[in-house]
This record gives sequence, C-alpha cells and structure tokens, in this order.
Amino acid sequence: MPHKRRRFLRVLLNPLVVVSLIVALMTAGWLVYTGGQSMTAQARPGANLLPPLSPSAEDTPEPSGSPTVTSAPSPDTLSAPDTPSSVGAVAGWSVAHSADAAATLNLVDGQVSDQALELDVGRYASGDITLTSPRVEVDPGQTYLFKAFAATDTHFTLLARRHHTDGSTTLEQLPSALERPGNAPFSVSDAFDSGDTVTAVEYVFRLASEGSIRVEGAYLEAADDVSLPPGTAAAPNLVPNPDLVSPTPGAPTSWSPYASGPSTVESGRGDDENGAFLWTRVTNYKGGEAKWQYQPVPVVPDQRFEFGATYRSEREVDVLAEFELVDGSREFRNLATVQPAGEWTTIGEAFQVPDKAKTVMVTLVSHGNGTTAVRDHSLVDITKPGPLRWDEPMVSITFDDGWESVYDRALPLLDKHGFRSTQYVNPSSLETPNFMTAAQVRELDQAGHEIAAHSYSHVDLTSINAERLEEEMRRNEEALNDAGLGTDNLAPPFGRSDPQVDWYAGQYFKTVRGTDVGINTRQNIDPSDLKVFYVTDETAPEQLREALAETDRVNGWLILVYHQIATPESTGTQDDDTIVADQSTVTSDVLAAQLQLVDDSGIDVQTVSQAFDQLYDP
Repeated sequence: MPHKRRRFLRVLLNPLVVVSLIVALMTAGWLVYTGGQSMTAQARPGANLLPPLSPSAEDTPEPSGSPTVTSAPSPDTLSAPDTPSSVGAVAGWSVAHSADAAATLNLVDGQVSDQALELDVGRYASGDITLTSPRVEVDPGQTYLFKAFAATDTHFTLLARRHHTDGSTTLEQLPSALERPGNAPFSVSDAFDSGDTVTAVEYVFRLASEGSIRVEGAYLEAADDVSLPPGTAAAPNLVPNPDLVSPTPGAPTSWSPYASGPSTVESGRGDDENGAFLWTRVTNYKGGEAKWQYQPVPVVPDQRFEFGATYRSEREVDVLAEFELVDGSREFRNLATVQPAGEWTTIGEAFQVPDKAKTVMVTLVSHGNGTTAVRDHSLVDITKPGPLRWDEPMVSITFDDGWESVYDRALPLLDKHGFRSTQYVNPSSLETPNFMTAAQVRELDQAGHEIAAHSYSHVDLTSINAERLEEEMRRNEEALNDAGLGTDNLAPPFGRSDPQVDWYAGQYFKTVRGTDVGINTRQNIDPSDLKVFYVTDETAPEQLREALAETDRVNGWLILVYHQIATPESTGTQDDDTIVADQSTVTSDVLAAQLQLVDDSGIDVQTVSQAFDQLYDP
C-alpha cells in the first residue's frame, strides 16, 4: 500500500482525528463558526415567544435620515423617574432616549437571520439610548432562556426588565453582556426562573455613545437545559440605614455627601413612590469626584462580599470599593463602570477583601458633569464557611488549540523546569497542518501533561443550537475517552460561554476554564468559570511577576493561558516554517523568560485537574 494511503487510513481510523469541515465552510463568512444557518443558536421549533422581525401596521419606525432628538431632562424632576422619550418601533421593538441624542431604527438584512434591527445613534450628548424587546408574558415556576446576536461598533449593556405580580418592575444589568465592537455578530444571553413573582420580561440594549448596533436572531423560550446562578443565602445587609431614614430634611442617619476638586456639587435626598434616594449634581466639572458615603463596615482580609445598588444617572459612574488598611492608608478598587441610565437600574458586584484591610465602603462615584441618583444600597457577606484561604499557592500552565509549535518549542522549555502543562485540544484539528498529531498528543500524556477538552471543533459554543452544542460536548468526550485520554476539564473556544453552554458542559465535565482575568481563591473559585491570566509577547515581566507575588500572598491559584509559540525571529500563526502576525502568540525566548519567573516564584506547578482536585472544597 502506498505510504500516503497508509497515513490517510491511520488518520481516519484514529479516534482523535476526523476530517474537518471548516475549509468547506470558509466561503460562508460568519457561518463558518456555526456550521451553517441551520446550526445557529435558535429556539426549538414553535418555542420562540418573541414575534418575528417583520414590519406591521402598528409599528412606527423612524425613517432613515430623520432622527428624533430629545433634550436633557430638568434636574428639578429628580423626585420622580424621568420617562424616556420614544423614538419609534419596529416589530414591537422600541427605542427611547433619556436625555440628548439622535437615533434611528431600521429593519435591515441580517447575517444570522433574514432580517435584523439596526439602531444608529448619529449624535450623542448625554443620557442613554435603549432598544427594548417586546414584552413577553411568562408562566410561573418555569426556567427561560433568552438569546440574541449583536454586532456593534460601540459599547452596550444588556439588561432585563422583569414585571412582577405586585405590579412593580425591576431593570437589572446582566453580567453576561459582552462588549465586543466589530462587524461579526456574537451572542448575548440570559437565563432565569420566573418563580412565583415574575409575570413578564423585556430585554434592553443600552448605548451611551455615537455608533450603531445590529440585533438579530433573538429568541426567548422555556428551557430546562440552562444553568442558573446559585442563590445567595439570606444574610444581613451591612450598609447602615439602607432605607435612608432621616429625622430631618437633611442627610440620612449614617450618611454624608462627599466632594473633592474645584467643581460645583449639589447633593440631596429625594423621595418617590418607591421610597427615598440620594442624588448628586455636578456642574462646571474641573476635577475631583462626588458621591454619598456611609460609615465604613469592619472587614478582615479574604472575606468576600456582594454589593448591590439601584441607580439612575445622566453620566457614567464608577462603582468604587474603598478599603482602610491597618496602617491607616487607603486602597481603592474600581469594581465596575456603569453606563448612564435613564431608568432606575439594579447592579451587583462581588469582591474579595485585600490583605491588611480593616474596613470597606462601596459607593457610586461621579467624575464629571451630570446628575446621579442612588438607592437600595446593600452589602452582604458571602464568605464561604471554613478556612478563608487555601494552605498553599498553585500555578497551572495551559495551552490552547493543540498547535504543533507548542510541541516543538514549548515542550523542551517545560521539560527544563520539570513543569507539566494542560493542553486543550480539538480532536477535529489533530493531524491537520500546523496542529499536533495524535502520536504527539499521546506522548505529552505519557510524559505527565494533561490533555483536556477544547470542544470537538473550534466553534463558538454560544453561537450554535442545543443539538449541535450537545454533539460538540459528547464527541469531544468520546474522542478523548476512546484514546485513553479522558478529562473532566473544558476550555470553551474563544472563552465564550452562557447558561446553556454551562448546562451542557456540566453534563460532561467537572471544570470549565473561563475568560475573567484574575486569581482563583478559596472564596471566589467557580468550577464553571475558572479565572485566568492571558500571557503573550506583550505581557511585561513585571506584570507576571506581580501576578505570581499576589498568588503567593493570598495562597491563590493562577492559571496561565498560552496559544502558539513562535521563534524569536517571528510571531503569529504557524504555517509550515513561517509565522504570520497574531497577538496571542508568544516567542520561545519570551516563554523561556516567563517560565523562569514561574520557577523563581517557588510556587508549585500542577495541571488544572491536579490543582483543582487538591484545592477545591465545595
């Protein structure tokens, strides 16, 4: 039998290898990532509760080139929420302004589906612009999945407006919203349990700048195959006087306004049908900040807290944690920067107390002209019972995609230090140009490196339907198991995950590596979203050295993420002996220096599975 034919048969019969369909799909543009429109994430037949994107007689879309402009609301109306001005509607989706902007809404051709909504903000001065889905009634005690595809050249936030049995509504900023400006559509999603209080839901895309966003393929369906965030045990609210009770018209008990810098700042307490709130108004801004603050709360290092608040603002504001240290100095951490909001919006951020801290205060801080109102402050201790931290620090060194350059150039450097890595591979890529062979993967396994899952093919798992998603997980597990390389560890391609991906991943794997940058600790570790530290040629030695030092200080777990390894003379994507520019690549000399820093730290290096098994206690 000719040599080429023997090799071809070995490739086909090898349980780690299949013939990839990616090349055949290259002409399909974005659909290459989903395997075709029929594989794109969509509701099950007849299950979509949202109406299709088609004009109706009731719709009143703004004509292209004829934007509606609204002016900024008077600050004297702070005693009641301002009603955003309507711009228009298409297929039940509506656009509104809270202040001064110009926007148009049109129905255009889609990339994922036949038609898409395009919101164009042609002029922006202040406030927010919102694109809101039709209101959908939901059944009690049912879990639901919302998903849509968005393409944007600006930033946006995804929110959920939930209607309750008592007639009230809440608008919640969702943590799953991603800001990825570019022409390619990407998915955003939400999953929730209606319980016995939620009667209806709407989804809101919020913008606060000039630019455009295209939304398509949106669906809301009842779904059992979704993971919901764990509920937080009932615990006392540590913020003093969160109801803002005040015996006089002045500042509430335990609260006081604060301002710094030469700007003009006014502060006050207001009331509406939902109770009291605090407001600050900044004019003639030249520097400094403005906020309301309360008496600091005592803490100890490594405690973990959940902060919450509801705000409305004409400008973006920072969610700032201020720690007083034992030596009297202060440390500040910006937990988030939230967009201008024309409606009362609920936000939440978790954080861990740094070393040597003795008190904390989390506030919403303005750094510019505009009015901000805040209410419903909460600070809840979510520290796990037992030891505050692990007994020792740990480092894991991981490589994505199964590049041949990792075998050729990284393996000798790892061997020099006695380090064993975790290799996330796609079975469909093995034995293809620039990727490892099955024999090389087995050699790594036999040498003590972990072979882990990167899905069957390198596809954005959030962009495909449930059937294809389950297939990706199952075939990945089967291919590795059949080759004797079983794993409980998954890294979704592109780091993209959502409640449905999490659910299917949980059926096959024990841990999922995420994309949030940080150090895993006993208090913040989430097996379905392990924190990471991306390493490239642009990573300064001091950045890695400080991450290692912090890992050592808190007895944390640092997961380093690498991709391709180039020669010192070239950087980028391997193609035979050439390398084309790629920002995720590390040259071998830089990798050598980084591995030396890891060795110098004295921190134990383990594979992801080994480290997790040693460290994790539910």
